[in-house]
Amino acid sequence: MKVKLLDKTVNEIMRKFGAGNHKPGSGSAAAFQGMISAKLISTVISLCAEEKRKHLYADCINELLDFQEQIEKRIYPGLADLFQYDSDQFDKTIKLRTARDNEKDEVTRNQLRREALEELKISIATPFQIAFHCKEIAEIGAFVFDNGFRAARGDSQVGISGAVSAIAGCIAIIRLNVLSFNSDEYEYLKSTVSKVNDLAKDYETLRQIADSKIQVLQEEFGEKIPLFEGINNLISKYRTEKNLDVEVCVRDLQNLIWKNKSLIWKNNTPKTEIEILGPDIILKRVLGYDYFSSSSYGVPSEEGEIVEVAGVIDQPNKLVMVSNIYSKETQNFTAAHELAHAILHSQPILHRDVAAEYSGQRKTRDYKEIQADKFASYFLMPKSLVLKEFKKRYSIEVFELNELSAFKFGGKSVVDIRKECKSLRGLSRKLANSISFDNNRFDSLASKFKVSIEAMAIRLEELGLVKY
Repeated sequence: MKVKLLDKTVNEIMRKFGAGNHKPGSGSAAAFQGMISAKLISTVISLCAEEKRKHLYADCINELLDFQEQIEKRIYPGLADLFQYDSDQFDKTIKLRTARDNEKDEVTRNQLRREALEELKISIATPFQIAFHCKEIAEIGAFVFDNGFRAARGDSQVGISGAVSAIAGCIAIIRLNVLSFNSDEYEYLKSTVSKVNDLAKDYETLRQIADSKIQVLQEEFGEKIPLFEGINNLISKYRTEKNLDVEVCVRDLQNLIWKNKSLIWKNNTPKTEIEILGPDIILKRVLGYDYFSSSSYGVPSEEGEIVEVAGVIDQPNKLVMVSNIYSKETQNFTAAHELAHAILHSQPILHRDVAAEYSGQRKTRDYKEIQADKFASYFLMPKSLVLKEFKKRYSIEVFELNELSAFKFGGKSVVDIRKECKSLRGLSRKLANSISFDNNRFDSLASKFKVSIEAMAIRLEELGLVKY
């Protein structure tokens, strides 16, 4: 029983291609290229159709799935048949040529020659069929590249280029084989050459499409170079600066992020400055760290007690872990703290940070930890934005406690407010956490900036916005 080529292992097929025989030959190789391309394109469509991302392609998922059905039910099976058929058919031509060359009788030899040419015509028709399928694959691939899963555009492009390369191979096979015919087959040659010329035009169009997809990826990377260069220059500058102004460093970073926001956020690009204040996003998409929220970690304190670790940064392995046992606000501050370490400090070993609530109780603190806390505060609560949001809520640049300002807290008096807020910090906390003032309702400042009430209160005091 004859064994089909596709029933063999890939290694066996490769050995056959490299064995120096005429079968499987170049036509089968072109079909094989097309088959690989078809499966690559089908894979990308499958990724688009996964439940977790299907909604992202709602506007074209039906078209994508229709293409996949064409690939799986018609195009790939057609190429698989042609992969085998080309090998078998060309074998008939070669056997007739061999018999012709060994034949002594001139009449018989002429008959064998003509039979070989007739079989060659059938063989020539096969690469046309292969090329037709590959043209479909390339066209589908171009659509998938443009509209499908962006992270799999490498697969899409290889699928396109593989199909286009297979078409080029088919053109070469056809042009070579027509050289075997003479003037007595002029009409056949004229028709065949016309068809292959048309195929060559299609090839050139598809080749340009394939090249354009490579150019798209090249241009996208080129757009990122200013961001990469900017972040590396910023790190180099501030890691070596002796009299480091942390707030200036943060402002430079935020300006760089804002300028490149469309690169960092491909979807849902921030429209306001406050939307870029996501330290986890910057760690992942700008600095290339793996970032995830993890279970608790404990380390011994100076007093020998076990203290929960809020965050871990492993710079050599580009890893940041933030404990999820703390509030979302504390996790956000910790992430900004680790972002500071990633930019300002070179730490070749695993570095653990306790929660800000505990770190303030330490007898001594390393200057790097102080810098990191300042960085986190400046990053999450930029001066210009805090001033803007503060004035929007309280209609004044500096809040001073008096009868008028107290009354705007629901008709209260100064005495009422002083009973509630027994110190400057108490009043700062109230302003950080309030959701209404002077009959106006709003998100609290702490909520707006996604920080704890305490962190927001401290920042208001740093900026001199509160007078008790």
